[in-house]
Amino acid sequence: MKMRPPHWLPYLGPAFAGLAAGLADRQWPEGGFWGILLIALIFGFAPIVIYRVWKRLHHR
Repeated sequence: MKMRPPHWLPYLGPAFAGLAAGLADRQWPEGGFWGILLIALIFGFAPIVIYRVWKRLHHR
């Protein structure tokens, strides 16, 4: 039996982006604006992409 993806999964993106940016700033202070922004974008869009892939695999 396949599990359906949780409907709230994409809404975790902004929280993950903020946490990732904060942690990256603490651990990598010389990363600069663009490095921190890149990390925040990757972690921000990851839940959305995971949800879409999970949903597509569930509907097959």
